[in-house]
Amino acid sequence: MTDYQTFTNISTPLKERRRLDVGDIWANEIKCKKCEDIIRSKNRHNMVYCKCQAVFVDGGSWYSRRGGKDVDLIEDRVVMYKDLEKTV
Repeated sequence: MTDYQTFTNISTPLKERRRLDVGDIWANEIKCKKCEDIIRSKNRHNMVYCKCQAVFVDGGSWYSRRGGKDVDLIEDRVVMYKDLEKTV
């Protein structure tokens, strides 16, 4: 599986990201409040569960899907390219 963060960076322009099939999310990750595992979806359709299997994240750079046994266990940590562009 290809991790989009291996061939892009936070300053990659939108036109170049589209050419590379990379969406608008730089870091699609969550933290499980139960096991404190931080998990990141590295590619579109890459569903990843935390080590205790309580929560998952999916979507890579294209969409932010998360869920699990109890959504109150999810600490959202999504970082969008547009948010980073303001600081670069």
